[in-house]
Amino acid sequence: MQGASTVALSPTGARSRQGPWKVVALASLGGALEIYDFIIYGVFALQIGRQFFPREQPLVTLLGAFAVFALGYVSRPLGAGLLGSLGDRIGRRPLFLLSIFAMSACTIAIGLLPTYASIGLLAPLLLVVLRLIQGFFLAGELSCSITYVVEELPRKASLASGMVIFCLHSGVLLATAVSLLLHTLLSPQALFDYGWRIAFLLGGLTGLGSYWLRNSLEESQEYARMKGRVSRRPLRETLAEHPLPVLLGIGVSSLLNVGNSMLFVMLPAYLTGLLHYPAREVSVAQTTGLAAMALPILLVAWLGTRIAPRLLHRCGSLLILLGAFPVYKALVAHAISPMAAYLMLGMVHALVSATYAFLLADMFPTRLRFSGVAMSLNMATVVFTGITPLLVTTLIHVSGDAAAPGLYLSMVALLALCSGFFIKPFSAQILATHERADLAVR
Repeated sequence: MQGASTVALSPTGARSRQGPWKVVALASLGGALEIYDFIIYGVFALQIGRQFFPREQPLVTLLGAFAVFALGYVSRPLGAGLLGSLGDRIGRRPLFLLSIFAMSACTIAIGLLPTYASIGLLAPLLLVVLRLIQGFFLAGELSCSITYVVEELPRKASLASGMVIFCLHSGVLLATAVSLLLHTLLSPQALFDYGWRIAFLLGGLTGLGSYWLRNSLEESQEYARMKGRVSRRPLRETLAEHPLPVLLGIGVSSLLNVGNSMLFVMLPAYLTGLLHYPAREVSVAQTTGLAAMALPILLVAWLGTRIAPRLLHRCGSLLILLGAFPVYKALVAHAISPMAAYLMLGMVHALVSATYAFLLADMFPTRLRFSGVAMSLNMATVVFTGITPLLVTTLIHVSGDAAAPGLYLSMVALLALCSGFFIKPFSAQILATHERADLAVR
């Protein structure tokens, strides 16, 4: 049985010699590109805002840039529904290849896009269109990776899904490293003129390399074993038969999405633009602090094979609930350094990051898993990721309290904590499906 959980099946049923962790790594490449693009947009939000939304007030410029960031998530529900349904009907592998190619093409196009000064209103319009297309295909990428790896290694699903998030984290490190390098080598004017474009082009080219590597992947083991039992209307079935797991999945994912948005997208611009910390200090702090998150993610994912992941998720949610606002108050007062803030928030955030993927996948059976994970994850992304920078920036502007982001983060942590208390009755789908398939084979 153990051998069956670590070897992929081709669509014809033949055994593959690919190692299980190599499969996990290949499956996670697109997620790394997703988070890279996600972070790079936030890191260079000031430059992008001035290039495409020129205004005299810096806060208004940021609002314009973050509004386009939010629009990139409007198309995610549509992408989640169509791509998730397609992935449950025809398989995981075709979606892997389609999504990574489309994402990479959009990232390169953004890097080459003329500015407002060159083509006027057409520039922000094209930026919006590219973000909408990108959001559509991003909706299937991470969901497909999570679904694929838990179906390849069902008995080590917590560790496998945690490895996806760890590889996702490598995209964070790459983005922050690229940001640090560009801030070090280029002047502020050069960053404004062309530096931000280098970051986008690098991401797009990396994605095309990922597309080439993914061609070696085969169909996931559990999906291949279903044979003729594939759902004809996966999305309709998921919403009709599993509405509560979808809602709970949104709640469980809420903190991860808000935390990512605030840590990776908003915090650099927030620290430099509003709190006036030096840009280089912020870049160093982000890179170092996020590097320190890598080991905790692996550790928590490994612990999830011995301790119920839902308990680890609750622990992380509670710590963020209690600690987020004090950390932001300290940042506003310059009582702590950006490095300390990233370390504290990032280490606790690892408890949520390493567990949420498993919790989502474990609530849906194989025949509907892609659709269930895609809808839960992407609805949470639309509600809690895309609008977070815009919402929090507006909240700061209206309230006049620069520490408002910490209060918002604590409120979302409370939602995630409450959602986590209701998922147990819907769990254990991964092993249940695997064991039923083993009995059928016998």
